[in-house]
Amino acid sequence: MAIFISTLVLLFTTAVAMVVQKLYLQKVSVNYIALILGIVLGVIPFLNHLVEDFQSEVFMELIVAPLLFFEGESTQLYYVKRFWKSIVGLTVFMILLITLVSGFTLNYLTGMDLAFCFILAAIATPTDATASESVTHSLHVPRKVAYYLRNESLFNDASGIILLSVMTTWYVHRDLQIIAGIGNLIWAVVGGLAFGLLSSFLLGIVRQKVMKSYSLSTSSYSLNTPVLLTYLFTPFILYFLAEEMHISGVITVVTAGLIHNAEHQRNKLTNPQVVFVGSQFSIVITELLNGAVFVILGLVIVRLLKEDIFNSQTILAIFTGSLLYVINVLVRYLYTFITEFRKDQKRAWAFSLGGIHGAVTFALAYTLTEESLKSSDIHFALLASSTLIILSMIVPTIIFRFLLTKEVSDDAQVKEMQKMRKDMVDYAMQELDKIYLPEPLRRQLLYDMKSQLNEVSIKDYSKELSKTVRRPDLKPHEREFRDEVYRYAFRLERNYLGQIAQSEQEYREAFLKVYRETLLAEILFLGTKAD
Repeated sequence: MAIFISTLVLLFTTAVAMVVQKLYLQKVSVNYIALILGIVLGVIPFLNHLVEDFQSEVFMELIVAPLLFFEGESTQLYYVKRFWKSIVGLTVFMILLITLVSGFTLNYLTGMDLAFCFILAAIATPTDATASESVTHSLHVPRKVAYYLRNESLFNDASGIILLSVMTTWYVHRDLQIIAGIGNLIWAVVGGLAFGLLSSFLLGIVRQKVMKSYSLSTSSYSLNTPVLLTYLFTPFILYFLAEEMHISGVITVVTAGLIHNAEHQRNKLTNPQVVFVGSQFSIVITELLNGAVFVILGLVIVRLLKEDIFNSQTILAIFTGSLLYVINVLVRYLYTFITEFRKDQKRAWAFSLGGIHGAVTFALAYTLTEESLKSSDIHFALLASSTLIILSMIVPTIIFRFLLTKEVSDDAQVKEMQKMRKDMVDYAMQELDKIYLPEPLRRQLLYDMKSQLNEVSIKDYSKELSKTVRRPDLKPHEREFRDEVYRYAFRLERNYLGQIAQSEQEYREAFLKVYRETLLAEILFLGTKAD
């Protein structure tokens, strides 16, 4: 029951953060709002006690695994194959370089135990593609930089996990097993790739057979339901099975996500309903889980600072997190400036600053709670990691405003979208005025088209609601005539959008959103047998 309440509180807080961002703070990333609400959650004792302490295994399986799976699913396998040499360089050689520089620098400047310094360095290596998008909002990221950031974040988590395991063993048992660590890395990566490919292929075969089985059933159970449920639970099941086999659950779910992407590209029309609902599932889950990470981070920061905010160790931990961030940025810049971007400073800086730390960094820090480390060391690592995560969000949010070029602002996109939608509805209504329609049907159609523009008043809504309650069911021939009129109206709207498609290239995102909404409106209106 305690876990259930904790989950509800975290998800509700995340939902509140999203609502606040959409209604009042559209220019601010939802991650910042979630972080602040997490801090508020921790400050209020009653709410703080409703959320249980976190376990790293649960965090990895319930939050990190689905996030990585859906990130992989939004990435084309073609680009992973195309840039595979760069991916190896970024997720193996660059990660090792960052770890070495960070570990020795921390030891030299702080005097902390060398093995513990390398633990902190390993925790600081993974990046988060989902969090990266929040600091590049309305800004143009060079295409190659965007590919590198996404591919890096998909595969560097495994390197960070293996490195942390090696460094923790060194710190606890005073035994640095480099050869064993390399062997574990190879086994984890190769095993994760193989298991991810095989399991995804088998699941794909089953999915295709089920999706090709059609049914007109309107009951709560249909052939689509098991497909959607299997899709939803795929990252959880694969991650659990991979970890039980002692291979990389991270690589497994990422590989599975990439294969799912390839499958969806070529099978969207096999069963469009399943594909569409599945894509909406992934968007909702990704947004919820990513927001929940920052709610948890804000809550943890409060818990960490509650008793010793002015403690010297706390100040040292904040300094350490800041130093780790600076070293990460500098090494990432120098490595890519020399090896990947052919001495292009702008792209190298965009890549180095674009490596935002998030869920995996946080999860790695929490794995220390299950090791034989002193509580003070765990406290130190969590606070240093939290500092690193926050800095990795704040710094690029500021610098990117000067480094990157601006795309069309959200405000401009919204204004153009509203204008486009109004012109579309006006065009459809003008064409409908040329044909005869019974007056009740014309009024109903006018109301529904005004609702597309969000121009329906509360008074009009109340009247229409009252009419709907009193109105008897339409006879079959009346319903068919009404549906034919609405099909024609939606067709007129799409025709208008088709006419302006080429002239709206600058506002392509707004145009596509209006077009999708129009198609969805038609599906919703005509998609049921009766209403």
